[in-house]
Amino acid sequence: MTAYAAILLALIATGITVVLYFKAYQSAQPSPSSEKTATLFYKAAAVALVLASGYLLSLLLTDNFGYEYVFSYSARNQALAYKISAFWAGQEGSFLLWSLFHAGFGLILARKKAPAAMMAYSALQFLLLAVVVVKSPFRLMPVIQPDGMGLNPLLQDPWMVIHPPIVFLGYAALAMPFAWAIHGLLTGRHKEVIAQALPWTLFAWSSLGAGIFIGGYWAYKVLGWGGYWAWDPVENSSLVPWLVTGALLHLLLLARVRETAAKYAYLSATINFVLVLYGTYLTRSGVLNNFSTHSFSDEGVGVILGNVLFITAAGGLAVLVRCWPKLPHGDLFLHIKSREFCLCMTAILLAGISILIFAGMSTPLITSFAGNPASLGQSFYNTACLPLVAAMVLLLSQGSLLHWCENSGHFIRKYWWLLLIAIAAIIPALTLGIRSPFALFTVGTALAAVVSTLIAVHTKMLSYPAGLTHIGFSVALIGIVFSSMATHSVVTSFEPDVRQEIFGEGITYLGKQTDTYGNGFYYQFILDDPPGTQLLPHTKQHKDGSPAVYEPGIYRGLTSDIYLAPVVSESNGELKLHKGETSSREGLNIKFIRFSMNSGTDGDIKAYAILEVTKDGLVQEVKSELTPHNGQMLPLPVRVYDNYEITLTSIAIKDGLAGITVRNLASPSKPQKLDAEISRKPLMSLVWLGTILVTIGTAWAALQRSHCTAHNDSPSATIQNYIPTKEG
Repeated sequence: MTAYAAILLALIATGITVVLYFKAYQSAQPSPSSEKTATLFYKAAAVALVLASGYLLSLLLTDNFGYEYVFSYSARNQALAYKISAFWAGQEGSFLLWSLFHAGFGLILARKKAPAAMMAYSALQFLLLAVVVVKSPFRLMPVIQPDGMGLNPLLQDPWMVIHPPIVFLGYAALAMPFAWAIHGLLTGRHKEVIAQALPWTLFAWSSLGAGIFIGGYWAYKVLGWGGYWAWDPVENSSLVPWLVTGALLHLLLLARVRETAAKYAYLSATINFVLVLYGTYLTRSGVLNNFSTHSFSDEGVGVILGNVLFITAAGGLAVLVRCWPKLPHGDLFLHIKSREFCLCMTAILLAGISILIFAGMSTPLITSFAGNPASLGQSFYNTACLPLVAAMVLLLSQGSLLHWCENSGHFIRKYWWLLLIAIAAIIPALTLGIRSPFALFTVGTALAAVVSTLIAVHTKMLSYPAGLTHIGFSVALIGIVFSSMATHSVVTSFEPDVRQEIFGEGITYLGKQTDTYGNGFYYQFILDDPPGTQLLPHTKQHKDGSPAVYEPGIYRGLTSDIYLAPVVSESNGELKLHKGETSSREGLNIKFIRFSMNSGTDGDIKAYAILEVTKDGLVQEVKSELTPHNGQMLPLPVRVYDNYEITLTSIAIKDGLAGITVRNLASPSKPQKLDAEISRKPLMSLVWLGTILVTIGTAWAALQRSHCTAHNDSPSATIQNYIPTKEG
């Protein structure tokens, strides 16, 4: 109970911190000692969170299955990396990790001597800790278990070790612009807020974006359905805050020149963190169980998450409404052919895309009130969002070459040749079968944007980090359009050692082999070009031997990927028998009598199926076994009537169902066919290259901006660095 007491202590200390910073904010001349006391309480909360987190990690690493959380997400034979990642695999641990990151960032904010910002930030931390108190990872098991259930095989992947922490890093960072927005609303120190919020907005955009991109790569690499983004409501719940963060960033950049943009930045920052909590509610309250494979089931956390969402939204918007009349007024831009106009319109388009996706992902929740829950398909998102994306890329292709605070009247006359570059990009898209006008327009303007960004960076009209981000975004869009609209697929039946030519590529299926750890098996394919290249689709298994994950085999080329995913497992003559049921296979009559289970001296539980096997009037009782090995339940074949092998492949005790295979060892083995879907996906490399460039560019910009803030560069001086003269 010590760790739970630490969480309670963190909650109480954070509550005191909120009160003390509120008093410091209200005081006309807050004394240094009052802020120091508030900071001490905040540090005490942070230390308590570190202790609780360290204790949970130690429980996982020492296989302490007396705790429900450890039992649910870890196992003795689980790899070290996956024991660590079990920390954030469940609801309880992920909220604790989020709170830990939040507390760490708060220690940085506490050094800024901004009581209003710390008051808002500590209030958010109090709400997060309330969730952790209710949903604690330190609940004890009624009986200590010898082993745990282990991490879901889907999550036993290196990318899933880092994906959740990076997303939560972004969520925690987004609380910073929210806190600074409250500070700006209450104090009127808009220039200070713009300078302080910019690096955190960039960092949040980079980390949350990296988490989303890694999730997409994991889906492409592991799930085997052929894509990287399915417009799943839970996927969208992190995408919407990322898009709104992009809008917030462009508004903050605009606010350095046009202070009136600050009020829209405050609105964006407030709504953005509310959207983070709304997405968390959708994901973890169980309302999307029937519409998303990623959502958590309802584990009693929905009510408190709903309250946290309501309190944050009501509090933030109340401050915004109260202070709105006092915020700066004026024009956001003076000329359409100016950089301010492009920044403003980019923010509006990002907000528009966010609204469309928000509406789509909220459809299951909204329609459930009418008694007929439903969700929107991919076609809605593609159709609704693509025109706005095309318009945004058009702005991107021009905005970098426009000047600040003046009318760049001769842009078209000067850069008319960008149109030729756009047309050059459209031609290969047409040849590959892309016919959507908006998709073709996006490809053309994205290539033009790459060229215009290079010119802007060369002429110092755009910084290197901004240029890298713009280029990455454009490159990723080109890859997304080609890979999603020009992919060709075919389902083919393979026989071992028989070469087939598909999409001009020679492919030979060699058969199947057990993987190194005995947790599944590989299908072996070999390509003619490059010679000797192997594709190894991997099937991971649950402990009972049933398939858990079907990973595809992928050959990553510069211009296209070859993507191979088995669609039907090879026929193995499996019988599904209920208790008392009899069936025939290979000349044998097999009756399933009952299940049997026992525990060995090492504590491992073995499962048996008791079968009655009849051949030529003779009856033999057989006990086929599933035994633990490396955290999995592996089948052990048993020999009957000399020439037959019976294997228990799966059990479902609740349903009284057993899966059984029968093999006649005397008969010659037959070639086993395998059906697989082969796809050629053009320019997939550009999707990953572009997302990497976006992540690096935004992280680089965050470092630059934090350096400027740390050295107390004045906002006015910083603005001048971004307003080039006509000479460049």
